[in-house]
Amino acid sequence: MNKKTKFTLVVFICFVGLSIFFYKSKENPRVYLNNRVNLAYINESIDTDNFNEVIQLMEKSDIPVDGKIKKILKHLKGLYIISDSNFVSRKKNPVGILNFGYLYPIFSFEITKYFDKREEFYELKKEYSDKYLKGTSLFLREERGNFLIARRIKDIEEILRNEKYISLDFIKILNRDSKNNLGIVVVNLGKNPLGGFNELVLTGDVEKKDIIFKSIIGGENDIIKSFNKITDDGLSGERTLKRNRLYLRTSRENELRSFFFFLNYFFRNSMLDDIFSKVYINSSKNLIGHVGKDFEKTTIKDNQFLYGDIDVKISKIDSVAKLKLVGIANENKLTIKGTTNKSVVIKMLKEIK
Repeated sequence: MNKKTKFTLVVFICFVGLSIFFYKSKENPRVYLNNRVNLAYINESIDTDNFNEVIQLMEKSDIPVDGKIKKILKHLKGLYIISDSNFVSRKKNPVGILNFGYLYPIFSFEITKYFDKREEFYELKKEYSDKYLKGTSLFLREERGNFLIARRIKDIEEILRNEKYISLDFIKILNRDSKNNLGIVVVNLGKNPLGGFNELVLTGDVEKKDIIFKSIIGGENDIIKSFNKITDDGLSGERTLKRNRLYLRTSRENELRSFFFFLNYFFRNSMLDDIFSKVYINSSKNLIGHVGKDFEKTTIKDNQFLYGDIDVKISKIDSVAKLKLVGIANENKLTIKGTTNKSVVIKMLKEIK
């Protein structure tokens, strides 16, 4: 065996040894999603080609994405932003967890390009803080193959003191929605059920032409139950739809009318009040205007409780989002899906900017 072959073999053995050591010690970042977390944003689709649609949407909306940020996003396997504070408390800031997967060692070596060492933590260099965060401090800590970032050191320390395990509630949500390129916002109502609600999830996808938003509301709640197990009400089959109306099917019409009366009072003189005034409950198709053949093929499934095609005015902005809405009731969960054209959202983002 010549010297060159020996050297190559030694380098290979060292590389394999370091790889085994690293990947045995690396933690799955999902272990931070325990039952102490009250609020989380999770995106495990950032490194996929599908996420390019999100970047293109931002750039077409005149929201530039820096080249360095693009590089990070391209190799990022997962982004988690979590908070274990009370929903009404501002004493804690959220903590971000960055997962680079197999490329973690490479990014670990590059930390000092952007951060200054502060004992067990790193602090973002002033030039980058001024450029990206308007001078706000940002701290980072390497922990078992992941990067934890926050505006304050003590917030990272408190997250690290929490017990590490993956909540089964979070696993169910991730298995269902983790492929959506807009990520998932989860309010952990399972920890402290509020009014019988135990699940609140917001998610969505940017596609070639459309943007799809989806919310999932779950729990043993009278409002949710009013949409479950909808009986045959003579409204199934071909539908006639009139723009700017929402149609609801429910097995508890009186309770729902009382609920909407309360909402109209609570949200009076607001954009939401205008929407609630357009809600029709168990309406006969003879009361509806023209045929809406482009909406869900106008076929209403037995468990479909919501359908409509409406214009939503954005407060203080002279812009209108045209939404197609569908709601499905299933197993004590309400799934509400809204679809709007990408060009409308681009216009809205430009005006907001």
